[in-house]
Amino acid sequence: MQGTDTRGSSPAFLRPQNGNSHRSSGYVPGRIAPLRPPPPSQSHAAAEFTSARQEAQTRLPSLSVEQHRQQAEANRHKNTLICSAISSLSLFVALGIFLGIASKYAPDENCPDQNPRLKNWSPGKDPEKRVIIKKGDLFRLNSDATVHSIVIQDGGLLVFGDDKEGSKNITLRTRFILIKDGGMLHVGAEKCRYKSKATIILYGKSNEGADVPEFGKKFIGVGPEGMLELHGHQKVSWTLLSKTIYFSGLAYGHYTFKKNFSRGLNVRVIDQDTAEVLEVLKFDTHEFAEESLKLQNLLKNGHPGRIIAIAVGDSAAKNLLEETRVTIQNLLGSRFVRGLSYRQAWALVGVIGGGNSSCNESVRNYENHSTGGKALAQKEFFTVDGQKFVVRAYSEWNDGVPISGFQVEAVGGVILNLLDDVSSWEPGDRIVVASTDYSMYQTEEFTLLPCMECTKHQVKVKENPQFPHVGEVIDGVDMRAEVGVLTRNIVIKGETENTCYLEKECQFFSYDTFGGHIKILKNFTSVHLSYVELKQMGQQQIGSYPVHFHLCGDVDEKGGYTFKTYLEGLAIHHCFSRCVTVHATNGLLIKDTIGYDTLGHCFFIEDGIEQRNTLFHNLGLVTKPGTLLPTDRNSSMCIGIRDKVYGNYVPVPATDCMAVSTFWISHPNNHLINNAAAGSQDAGIWYLFHRVATGDSHSLAMETKSELTPLGIFYNNRVHSNFKAGLFIDKGVKTTNASADDPREYLCLDNNARFADNGIGLTFASDGSFPNDEGASQEVSESLFIGESRNYGFQGGQNKYVGTGGVDNKTRTLPRNRTFPIRGFQIYDGPIHLTKCTFKNFVPTPDRFTSAVGFLMKNPWQMTPKNNISLVKFGPNVSLKAFFGKPGPWFEEGDLDGDKNSIFHDLDGSVTDYRDTYVGRMDNYLIQHPKCINITEWSGVVCSGSYAQVYVQTWNGQNLSMTIVRDEYPAKPMVLRGINQRAAAFQQYQPVVMLQKGYTIHWNGKAPNVTYLYLINFNKNDWIRVGLCYQPKPDFLIVLETFQRRSSALSSKVERYMPVSSMMELEKNRSDKKFYFDNSTGLLFLFLQAKYNRDGHSYCSSQGCERIKIVTKDSSKGISNCMTKAYPKYYQVPTVIKQMPEKTTVPCTKCGTTQMIFTSDPHRNYLLVQVNSSDETESSRGQQAFIYVNDTMFSFKDNGMLIVVVDACTGTVLGNKLFSGVDIRRVDGYLKSGIPQRSIILLSTRGDVAIPNNLAEALMSLGTAKPPYLQSNGSLAFLGFRGKIRPSWIKLFTSPAGHGLVQIEKYIPLQLEEYGCARAIKSRQKDLELLKKAARSH
Repeated sequence: MQGTDTRGSSPAFLRPQNGNSHRSSGYVPGRIAPLRPPPPSQSHAAAEFTSARQEAQTRLPSLSVEQHRQQAEANRHKNTLICSAISSLSLFVALGIFLGIASKYAPDENCPDQNPRLKNWSPGKDPEKRVIIKKGDLFRLNSDATVHSIVIQDGGLLVFGDDKEGSKNITLRTRFILIKDGGMLHVGAEKCRYKSKATIILYGKSNEGADVPEFGKKFIGVGPEGMLELHGHQKVSWTLLSKTIYFSGLAYGHYTFKKNFSRGLNVRVIDQDTAEVLEVLKFDTHEFAEESLKLQNLLKNGHPGRIIAIAVGDSAAKNLLEETRVTIQNLLGSRFVRGLSYRQAWALVGVIGGGNSSCNESVRNYENHSTGGKALAQKEFFTVDGQKFVVRAYSEWNDGVPISGFQVEAVGGVILNLLDDVSSWEPGDRIVVASTDYSMYQTEEFTLLPCMECTKHQVKVKENPQFPHVGEVIDGVDMRAEVGVLTRNIVIKGETENTCYLEKECQFFSYDTFGGHIKILKNFTSVHLSYVELKQMGQQQIGSYPVHFHLCGDVDEKGGYTFKTYLEGLAIHHCFSRCVTVHATNGLLIKDTIGYDTLGHCFFIEDGIEQRNTLFHNLGLVTKPGTLLPTDRNSSMCIGIRDKVYGNYVPVPATDCMAVSTFWISHPNNHLINNAAAGSQDAGIWYLFHRVATGDSHSLAMETKSELTPLGIFYNNRVHSNFKAGLFIDKGVKTTNASADDPREYLCLDNNARFADNGIGLTFASDGSFPNDEGASQEVSESLFIGESRNYGFQGGQNKYVGTGGVDNKTRTLPRNRTFPIRGFQIYDGPIHLTKCTFKNFVPTPDRFTSAVGFLMKNPWQMTPKNNISLVKFGPNVSLKAFFGKPGPWFEEGDLDGDKNSIFHDLDGSVTDYRDTYVGRMDNYLIQHPKCINITEWSGVVCSGSYAQVYVQTWNGQNLSMTIVRDEYPAKPMVLRGINQRAAAFQQYQPVVMLQKGYTIHWNGKAPNVTYLYLINFNKNDWIRVGLCYQPKPDFLIVLETFQRRSSALSSKVERYMPVSSMMELEKNRSDKKFYFDNSTGLLFLFLQAKYNRDGHSYCSSQGCERIKIVTKDSSKGISNCMTKAYPKYYQVPTVIKQMPEKTTVPCTKCGTTQMIFTSDPHRNYLLVQVNSSDETESSRGQQAFIYVNDTMFSFKDNGMLIVVVDACTGTVLGNKLFSGVDIRRVDGYLKSGIPQRSIILLSTRGDVAIPNNLAEALMSLGTAKPPYLQSNGSLAFLGFRGKIRPSWIKLFTSPAGHGLVQIEKYIPLQLEEYGCARAIKSRQKDLELLKKAARSH
C-alpha cells in the first residue's frame, strides 16, 4: 500500500503554507544540515613520497641530454605508477574514515529530534508552571515533565527525544498545549517514525480554571500557522479473522461442574480431538456392585484415546469391585485405585489405553470430616486444531461436606488466525475483536502474548474468549470479524476522575466523561497524525472531540497545502465524544483509523457543507449513545434532555432521536472506501441530506444542494451488529429552531424518518414520494440477500432473543423476538428497482414469517406502482418469495394506507412466473380484475394491467376518512385514513388505481370544501373516471391547473370545467373539461386524463403536476357517503383490459447476481468447496455424498472414500479418485505420496466405511495438528493442504455411524504466496485505484 499513498511524500518538517513563517535564524524546517567532517589533510604517506622524490632529484649524476631525457621519461612513468597507487590508497583510507565518522555521528535529516540546533529541555514537575516556547526556543524533551500549560508560538519548537533503540519513555502532563503563529510540536516524522514511548497526558476537571478562547480546557490546540506532526511506529491497524474463534477458545466451549454430596464415582468422557464432554455419568459404587460393573463395561468398550476424568463424591470404595479397580489400573494407568478406601478423596484424568504416562491422579485421606484440601488431577492435551486444553478433576471433604467437580478449558493462550501479516503487532499490545452477532456488546478486548509458534498471520491472546467470533465466509457473505490493534507507542490521553462529579453528566453516565481533545483551526501550517493512540479523549460538550477539524476549509491542494492533511493509523478508544469530527472542512484523508467504545456519532461529518473528505479503511465499533445532539441520544436521554425544545414539548425518541451512527455523513460528496461499521447502538452508516447548512455553518446561509449532489465514491464498506440499521439513506435533520409551530429541538431527526431493522436486509427510505419529491429512483443490483445464515450467533452480550430458524431449524440468536418477520428486501416509498439479485435461506417457522421481499410494516403513506423487480433468483431454501403481511403481531391490523396499497411490478416474471404483472395485496380490489391470480401464502394477488396513483389533498380542517370504491367491485371498498403532517392544515391520501376504470369517493363526514386531485404517474392520455360524493345541489368551481412544486407556482393557463347534464354527454370526449353532477346520487363525476408526457422517474408531467381543484360552498353538515345510492346504478361488470400472460416455465438463465461471493478483499480469488459425507443410514434416506468445487459436482453412488485434488494456485481440479472395498487400505499411501505440493485435498465418505488405521497419520501430514481419532465405521469429511504451511481453513469432521450427515462448506483463498505459488501479476485493487481517484477529486 505504500506505493499507492495519496498523501504525497512529505518531508519530516513542512514549511508553513499559509501565512508567514516564524523561526530562529538558520533553521530550515524539513532539512537539517548533516554534520560533515572537514576535508582530510594530506596523508603522511603522500608527504613522505614528496620529500623522497625531491631528495632523489638532488642526487642525480651528470648525464647526456638524451640520457637525461630517457631517464626522466622512465622516472616519470615510474613515479606516475607509484603516485597513482599511493593516491588511490590515500583516497580509500580517507573515504573509510569519513564514512565511519559520518555513520556514527551524522544525524538523520528526516528525524526532528536530531536537529543539531535543539537544546535539551527538562522543565521538571511543577503543575503551576506556564511554559511559553517562542522564537529562538528549540527544545528537545528527554525526560518526564509536569507543567500547567505549554504555548508554542513565534517559531518555537518542541520535539520529543528519541534514540535508535527506542529505549526512551517520556511522559508529559499538562492542562493544555496550544500551538500557533509558527509554533511547532514534533513527535517523530513520516520518514523518521518515533521509536520510543511518548505519552501526553491532559489533566484537569471541567470545573477548574477558565477556558482558553476557542479551545476550552484540556486540549492540544493548533491555531493559525501552527504545526502538529505526530508519527508513531507503523503497524497494521486492523484486519480480519481468517478462522473462527470459539467461545472459551474451544469448539464446544469450556466445561465446569461442581456438586456436593454426589456419592460414588463421577465420570466424564471427553473427546480427545475437540475437548467436547461426550458423557456425564455417575456410578454409585459405594452402594451398588452393579454400578461398578457398569463402569467397568464403559471403560472396556470405550474408544482408545478417549479422555476419562473421575472424581469421588462422598465415598466410592465400599462396592467398587476389585476387577473394576484392575480395569481402571490397566486401561487408565491408575496407581491409587487399588488402595482406594472409605471417604478417601480421589481424582484421576487419564486416557483409555494410554497407560501410566497418560494418567494424572491425586488422593487425600479423610480425617475429622475433612481431607485438608483437594485431590486434584489435571492433564493437558491438544485438539486436532492445535488448541491446548486442560482437563481437571477434583475431590475433597470440607467441614463435613463432600465436593467433587470437573473443568475443561483452553490454557496457554488462544491463537487467532488473521488475514494479513501482523508481525508488527507485539506482545503486550491490546487488540479488539468485533462482534459477529446481532449485539455489538459481544466485542472483546485481548492482550497479546509472546508466541514462538505463531506465523506472521497469527497472534496468541492471553484471555479466553467469552463469545464466538466468526472467521469465515458464510453462504457467500464475508462474516469474518474485524480485529484491530489499540496499542501505539505515541499515546495522548485524558486524565479522568474515578467517578463522575457533575450532576448533568452523572444523570446519564456513572464515570467521568471530561477527557482531553485535539482541536485544529483554520490556516494551520500542517497537521499530520499517524499511528497515535488516543484514549479517554473527548468531552460531553459541543466542540470537544478526540480529533476535531473546526471550520478549516480546504485542507488539501485546493487549500494551498502541498501535502494533503491526513490522519492515519490512529487508535481512538474508550473516548467520551465521537472519534473524528470533520466540521466545515474539505479534502481531509482519514485512513486506517479505529474508533472503538465511544459516545455519539463516531466518524462525524457535521454541518452538511463538508465535501471531498475521504474515509479509507477505517474501523468503527461499539458506538454508544451520547448527549450532544438529539440524533446521538438513546430513549432516556431523548426524554430527559429538554432544555432546547419549545415549551413543554416531550421528545418522541423513535422519531426525534435514536440515530447514533458509526459513520454520520451529512453531505453525499464524500468518499467511503473499505470501511467497517462493526457495531452501533442505532445505525452503521447514515447518509443524510441537509437542504441548508447547519451548526456554525448555518449563518453562511448556504444552500447545500445535497439532495441534488451525486453520491461520492462508496465502495466495499461493511456493516454489521447494529441494533437498528446497517446502511441508511434518508432526508436529514430538522434545520429550524424550536418554536410554537414546531417545538422539537434543532437538529433532531426529521419527523418523516424511518428505520430499518437488522431483521430487514435493506430498506431505502427516501423523499421518493409525492409531494415531497418530484420523482426519484433508486436501484439495487448485483446483490446477495441471505435470510438466516449458518452464523447461528451466541446468547449473551445483550442478545435478548433466541429461537429456532434457518434451513436446518437450529437454535440461533434473533434480531427481535422469535415472531419478528424477517425480510430480505423491504419496499417502502419508491420507486425502487431491484434487479440481478439473489435470495437464499428465507424459511418461515411456526413462530414467524420470513420472506425474500416484504414491505414496511405499519406504513401510513404511499407505495408507488413504479416499484419494480426483475432478473432476481431465489435459492431452493426460499419458501416465501414475497409477503404482504397478515393481521397479528407486528403487522397489527395492517390497515394503514400504505399497507393497503402495497404493490410492485414484476417486470420479467422472475418473482411470479408471469411477465409484466403487478403484485399487490390480496384484499385490494382497486387493482384487480377477474383473471388475477391469488397467491394465498403471500397474502398477495398477481394482476395484469396499467396502474397509477391519485394524490388527494383536502382542505377543510377535519380529519376525514376517505372511502374509494371501484365501480366493478362495490362490495370491496378501500377506506383510507390519510396521514396528518405536523401543523398541516390539510389532509392527504394516495391510493393506487388501475387505469381506464371508474371509481367513486366518499367521506365519513361533510365533504371537503376544497379538494385537489393530482395525477401521479399518469402518462399522456392515461385516464380514470371519478365520482366524488357531495350533498345535494352544491355550487362547484372546478379548474385544471399545472403546478410547479419547486417554485410553488401555477401555470398562467387555468382551464375551467363546465357542467353537463348527463353521463352520456360527459363520456363523449374524456379530454373535454366537463363535469356531471348526479343529484339522485350526490356524485360529482369527471375524468382525470393526463395531457402531457412524463420524463424519467418524475411523478408529474414535463409541464408540471396536473391537478384538478374542486371548490364548493356547500354549507350543509350531513355525511357525504353516497355508496348506497351509487350502486348498483353505476356498477360495472368486471372486465380485463390487459390479458394475463402465460406462465413462464423456462428457467431464467440470466437471473441473479453474477457475483456469488462478497468479501472485504475482492482482489483475492476464493474457491467454493463443499464436502458431503453420508453414512449407511443417511444414504438409504437419499442423502447424497459428494464433493463440489465451484460449479463442478463429484458424486459417488458406491460406498467408499472419494478424494478430489485441486491446485491451490489456480483452482484447477487436478484429479479425483474413488477408493472402495479393499482399495481403501491404499488411501494413506495415496495421500502421502500421490498428491503434488500446493494442493487442496477434499475427502468424502459414503456408507459405513472401515477407516484404515494409518489414515490418521496421513491426515496429520495434510494439516491436522495431531493424528485425529477416526471412527472405525463412521463418516468422515476432510479439507486439507499439501504444502509447507498449515492454512487456517483446514477442517475435519467425523461422526459415528448412525449420527447423520457430515458437511463442510468453505471459501478457500487461492494463489497465496504462503502456499508457495509463483508470484503472479498482482490483482487490480479497485480500492487503491478509487483512493487515487478520490485524491484527485478536488
